[in-house]
Amino acid sequence: MAGIADEETEEEKDKGELMYQESKQFHSEWFLCNAYDNSKARRVTFEIYGLDTQDMFTKSYEYSAFDGLFRFNAELMNPNRKEGRFHYIIERLAIVTVNKERELKLMPEPSEEVPQLPVYETTRKIPTGRMDLKERQRLREQMDMLDIRRAENIAKKRHATKQRILQHIMKLKEEDKRKKESVDKKIEEERKQRYKLKEEQERKEREEEARIEAMKKIRRKAVEVKEERTEEQDEEEYRQLRARWRVKDAEKAQIAADLKARKLKEREEKASTEQKQQERMEEVQNRREIAWAARAERVKKKEAAKLKSILEVKQERERKEKLQKERNNEFLQLLHMERQPIFKAQLERTEERKRDAESEVEALTNYKERRSIPRKVNKKSSKDFSKRETKDTQKPKGKAKPKGKSDKESDTEGGAGTDTGGKGLDPEKVLDAVEAKMRKEMEEQRKRDMKDRKRTKKVKERMIAWEERESQHNAEVREAYRQNVTAKEQTAAERRLVMQQRQREKEVEEDRKKAERARLERVREQNIAKREQARLQALTA
Repeated sequence: MAGIADEETEEEKDKGELMYQESKQFHSEWFLCNAYDNSKARRVTFEIYGLDTQDMFTKSYEYSAFDGLFRFNAELMNPNRKEGRFHYIIERLAIVTVNKERELKLMPEPSEEVPQLPVYETTRKIPTGRMDLKERQRLREQMDMLDIRRAENIAKKRHATKQRILQHIMKLKEEDKRKKESVDKKIEEERKQRYKLKEEQERKEREEEARIEAMKKIRRKAVEVKEERTEEQDEEEYRQLRARWRVKDAEKAQIAADLKARKLKEREEKASTEQKQQERMEEVQNRREIAWAARAERVKKKEAAKLKSILEVKQERERKEKLQKERNNEFLQLLHMERQPIFKAQLERTEERKRDAESEVEALTNYKERRSIPRKVNKKSSKDFSKRETKDTQKPKGKAKPKGKSDKESDTEGGAGTDTGGKGLDPEKVLDAVEAKMRKEMEEQRKRDMKDRKRTKKVKERMIAWEERESQHNAEVREAYRQNVTAKEQTAAERRLVMQQRQREKEVEEDRKKAERARLERVREQNIAKREQARLQALTA
């Protein structure tokens, strides 16, 4: 709404510094939109001024409320972007009519009219250089008159606006007075109508009460007649009800007795069946244990027979080995006694041949020393001599000279000495052959002993493994039997426990049913007593 100078305070008049301007079209009229910022009052003011009608509208925001408008806008959240904020607000300003008054309001979305920046005159030239004093005085007076005229126009418009507002206020007062009079008139009419309705309602209530009282008297008489007429019928119904209850109780008792007898018979039959089953299982178990004992006895006898045969074979082998060793020892002793003289003679001849060979080598060495040429000694260099001497000592000897006739004769004589003459047997070869044969037999005997020891060891290991397997098998059989017996006992115990639990539940259920029947019987007797007492009271009354 256009501002009024007389009604504005000093603080509202101080809008602050002009920060931003745009032009926008409202309802086919161009308005100049100004944005003021008053940092002292911490307030932002938007003012639009109509260029045709010269209407002026203002809208102010506190800093906190103005910042709250941009709390969800990431671009304008920064307070330093003032021109963007002012343009954002001016885009959404609109002039709306509220209670027949035009106001400036901020809309949630931009309006169809797009604001534009004002175009200022930048090319106008003021002729200040060629004006004289009178021209300048005239221009200054015109400029002063512009302010005066503007102030007079503003005062006229404010006065006209004030008169229009006063007329509008008087009109509103008259309209309000007329509305109040019509409302009072309607209220009075409604009050009279309500009084009439209330009187009519009271009359209807009195008539209804009288009718209800008459009906109560009629109903009371009918009830007394009906009670007198139905007393005998009630007595007969009670008697028949008691008779039916007695018959039902007798039938229930007979059914319970039959059920109990049948359950008892079933329990006895089940107990006898379980007893027979238990006796049969015990008999089967006894036969099974006898069979297991016979099997264990047979296995034991077989093991003993097997072990006895193995021990007999072992003793026989040991006896044969011992006998073989004794025969070998006797044969070796005999061979030793037979070839000892031959070995002694051979050793003597060997020693003699060694001595002859040594004497021959010594004689040859002496002969070479006597026949050798003395060496020349180089007295110039002792080093060369020592080196040569070391080389001579390190050089191996040359080949021996071929034997002469004497050597051949000695060899033939020595060889002939060993012969027994002509084509006879050589004792050394015989001894070597005998020794090789004995060594071969001893080696074979050693191999047989080793194989026998390995065989005995393997037989022993197999016997131990067989005994372990047999013992493990017996343990598994015993464990399986024990687990089977334990499982059967556990199953029987669980079955007995379940039967006992079911029996207890049945007993508890029977006790509960008995208590429930007793309670219902007491309640029935109490209800019968109450009805009889009520009937007697009705009769006495």
